[in-house]
Amino acid sequence: MSRSRSAAGRAAPYTFRTTAPADEDVTDLSLHLAPNVAWVPLLVLTLGALLLAAWAYGFIAPPLRPFARRTLTALRFVALALLLWLLAQPVLERAGGSGQRVIVLLDRSRSMDLPTTPGGVSRASEAARVVVELERAWRGRAGVEVLPFATTLAADTGRVTGRGATGLGDALAALATAPVAQRAGGVVVVSDGAVNTGEDPVAAARSLGLPVHTVLVGASAPDRAVASVEASARARVGEATPVRVRVTSSEARGTPIGVRLLDGAREIGRATVLSPGSGAEATAEFRITPARAGLAVWTAVVDSLAGEITTADNARQTALEVDPGRLGVLIVSGGLNWDLSFIRRALLGDSSLRVTTLVRAAGGWRALEDGARREPGAADVRGQAVVVLDAIAPAEIGGAFDQAFAAFVRDGGGLLALGGPLPGVARYRAGALGNDLAVALDPAAIGRSGAPVPVPEASEVTAWDDDPARGERAWRAAAPLADLTPVRPGAGDRVLIGSLGGGPPLLFARRVGRGQVVFVNGSGLWRWSLSSTDELSGERGRRLWRRLVRWLAEPVQGEPLRVRPERWLSAGGEPVRLFATLQDPAFKPVAGATVRGQVEDAAGRSRPIAFAPRTAGSYLAELNELPPGRYRVSVQATLGDRALGISGTEFAVDRWSLEEARTLPDSATLAAVAQASGGRFGEADGVGGWARTLSTRALARGRVESLRLWESPWVFVVVVGALGLEWAWRRRRGLP
Repeated sequence: MSRSRSAAGRAAPYTFRTTAPADEDVTDLSLHLAPNVAWVPLLVLTLGALLLAAWAYGFIAPPLRPFARRTLTALRFVALALLLWLLAQPVLERAGGSGQRVIVLLDRSRSMDLPTTPGGVSRASEAARVVVELERAWRGRAGVEVLPFATTLAADTGRVTGRGATGLGDALAALATAPVAQRAGGVVVVSDGAVNTGEDPVAAARSLGLPVHTVLVGASAPDRAVASVEASARARVGEATPVRVRVTSSEARGTPIGVRLLDGAREIGRATVLSPGSGAEATAEFRITPARAGLAVWTAVVDSLAGEITTADNARQTALEVDPGRLGVLIVSGGLNWDLSFIRRALLGDSSLRVTTLVRAAGGWRALEDGARREPGAADVRGQAVVVLDAIAPAEIGGAFDQAFAAFVRDGGGLLALGGPLPGVARYRAGALGNDLAVALDPAAIGRSGAPVPVPEASEVTAWDDDPARGERAWRAAAPLADLTPVRPGAGDRVLIGSLGGGPPLLFARRVGRGQVVFVNGSGLWRWSLSSTDELSGERGRRLWRRLVRWLAEPVQGEPLRVRPERWLSAGGEPVRLFATLQDPAFKPVAGATVRGQVEDAAGRSRPIAFAPRTAGSYLAELNELPPGRYRVSVQATLGDRALGISGTEFAVDRWSLEEARTLPDSATLAAVAQASGGRFGEADGVGGWARTLSTRALARGRVESLRLWESPWVFVVVVGALGLEWAWRRRRGLP
């Protein structure tokens, strides 16, 4: 006798099946024959065995009683027929049994806190009732083991973490590798079907190898929701910034919907959109002018709808940094030239920049914006974010300017140093910043090509197109620069754009104090904005210089400790990650420090936080289950008994969560999961009757026991017993 735990690979399309009553322990039996069995000869031989058995006891003398004649005929026929049918290699399969187990995956995500109907019980309560009904319906047929899931599968029925999302696909994938799945015969998912994270649940169910049955909890109801809020990452005080609010509704197309934008409790915008109909979105457009700098948190709200299951998805927030005003850019040039014209034109076209240009001419210095004649001084540097020096060293401008400029850069200001004609970037070795701006010469680079080759690691600055392949082609077609200085980058320099053939770098960056400096080696930059083969070259050139100026305007970390959130605004239920960086006075990362602090909400309640070390000088803290609101963070770093620095930041947590983005149950996903895995789909209403209609085989596909009858000794015992009993009876009756 041989037994197998799987019916996979059986060779038998001919099946005879019997199903026992639902309250019996074993419910499904099926008999399979070999696929190559010769049916006609087998049936003919079986009929022949019947005729042979009847002929053997068809004589009249000696007389036999009718019972004995029929019994002896049956014994001979049974023995001969069993021997014939064993040649067809029958296999008996049995599903179920007292050891059969079914795993119930119970959705415990945040969306299960919503009511099933307006004013009704929660989906979680309804799901608990479903589990009780399943256990009652399968009592005596299968044991039920409940495992909760949310973002992923939980180990037991205890507290589930990560309730802010539903990852049914991840839960099924985790179940496939869990020991509990090895003794299970099937899976039942009890959920509202609103999957919003992780792997594809249909693919995960298909690869599990078990039937996955699904039960839908929840009902459809009218709903309005804020699908998303789009705003710029940064804004400026006094300048209007666009905000787009996308709204969804299950109402009839054309129904008016009121949309408001709030700053705290103050309304800063109002609009009306028309319902786009189910499955579509309507957009409300706002233009908001921030009144103060700092972190702005705005809330978009739609008017509530009668009969909604919840109003939690009627509001959603956005957060953005508001800068004090426009970035100041001072351009100081040794004389008018094409490079100056093209760079200045690019910067003037950006309304977020305030550009001042001073050019030295034969009659003295002149401001190009108003035509006034005046020399650059220390006052011109104050309030600027970036200074552009066009082929002129600070020492050539004047002593006061040179000293003020040096302090400006070391305190975090940005410098764009255009080399211009020879001596190019080597001219900046003079003055108060001479030691910091000095470049090393490389005689081996003399005469090398000036064709630009951007460094991939600098793509955040040098990317010329949203499509990387298109931008790479544009750079290959860009004109080379002239008047190259044969420089060799220093140990701390970062090359942004190299030159073809290993020549000197065309753009390279350096850190000076808290400020950043970018050297432009060569002249002829204007050619990058003019190309006979690229109609977008002008726009690409303008984007390059604007992006470069903005990058320079960001000072490097000057404080020993800095802490920033991963996102200014986190959705409700999602973890909030805080990143801290620690450095010494020489701007080198400090490892092994203790970084601790506290997080305080708007009501003054605080909780301690501790940062875990990551890479050298980098630390991470993660906060879970924060209530919605605005928070302030204060952090201190110590090394032993020595304080290294303090820092602070702020962030916000939205009351909107991923789980509340889709409040309606998703029957389509659950039905697809069941269909892909060979399971069945049902609903919470009437789940008891639905469960009783599932046979044990439906609960345990691929978890059946098989018995090869032609190898079973018990079958041969029956054959030998039938022949032996017939022979003994014949001898007792005196028959030959």
